[in-house]
Amino acid sequence: MRLRKTTAMLTFAALGCTLPATAAFAASPGRPPALPQTGAGPATFAYLCVTGKSLRPSGTCDTWRVVTGDGKIYSFPEALAYEKDKKDPDVGDTGSFAISPDGMRVAYHRASDDRVVVRDLDSAETWTVPYKVPRGSTGSPFTLRFVRDGNGLAITPADAEKAATVYVRVEEGTARRMPRGWTLLDADGDRFTLLREPGIGARGMFRTITGGKPADVKIPENAGKHLIWGPFAARDGRAANLVPTDPPACGPDMTPVWLTSFSTAAGTMKKVKPQLPKDVHQADVIDWLNSTEVVAAAGRERPGKRFTVPGSYVYAVDVTTGAARLLAKLSTRESIHESNLVVGGYLAARGAAADKAVKPAKGGCG
Repeated sequence: MRLRKTTAMLTFAALGCTLPATAAFAASPGRPPALPQTGAGPATFAYLCVTGKSLRPSGTCDTWRVVTGDGKIYSFPEALAYEKDKKDPDVGDTGSFAISPDGMRVAYHRASDDRVVVRDLDSAETWTVPYKVPRGSTGSPFTLRFVRDGNGLAITPADAEKAATVYVRVEEGTARRMPRGWTLLDADGDRFTLLREPGIGARGMFRTITGGKPADVKIPENAGKHLIWGPFAARDGRAANLVPTDPPACGPDMTPVWLTSFSTAAGTMKKVKPQLPKDVHQADVIDWLNSTEVVAAAGRERPGKRFTVPGSYVYAVDVTTGAARLLAKLSTRESIHESNLVVGGYLAARGAAADKAVKPAKGGCG
């Protein structure tokens, strides 16, 4: 997710924070050129930006930005970026966007006709997904996530208790609804791994569906003295999660303290200390990179600066040892809109060991 050379400053508008970022390839003033149909290479990041005093993606920031492997930044005008509420123009919501693990496909909510579309960046082929966007909705009332590769896509509603997650096989044009209240983590043939998310006062659960038969196991409530919560990623019967520090009185402290791995069939847990830089203030497991490493999207509090947007640094972290290596780093001069930063293209990354950052200065809760 990032690199490191000349330092530039980024403003995280929603938090009023300034973010350091590298500027090896920074967007020129105004809207960057549209992503070519072919030839741009794999995508590694996508983000929404804000400009001037605006708190919403508008003006020259009215499209999703797509960052390719060589650091070049393009606009993606086909995708819904931001939509004002039809009854109250002072509020609105953003569109959903996803990048496949190899970076060669993107999924997005098409602005022109309210359809979910997957586009291959190598062949320019597109697929319209068999999913109906709820009528009357503002922005995308769902998130998009590729499952395993560019052919599996999970469409997760904003309220999973009221609507079901839909799993789509893109090239086959098939869709399957998951049970309500469960998030899809992994899919392999007729085996599906689902999660009922843990929270304060509520233990999470894994559900494995094989051949249509479900089996549930409870997730431990704590890792050491720390509450297990936040995103999980699963692959081949194993799941992983970065456990944050317990919430302090002034708000949640998301600094990762344990990297946990689970058997999704038995619920048993192992934990190691993640060897991430000490200034990482938040990190979420987003996928498995291989049989021993997971992909973590992180934000950092650079020395003497404020927080970077979570996901602006991407690490591979070993679930057996905790060893971490930097895979990528976002480079842009634009101001990121809230947490609208999408990560992908990490399968081809070859990272070095995570650098040893100095401890950040004392500050408020992150």
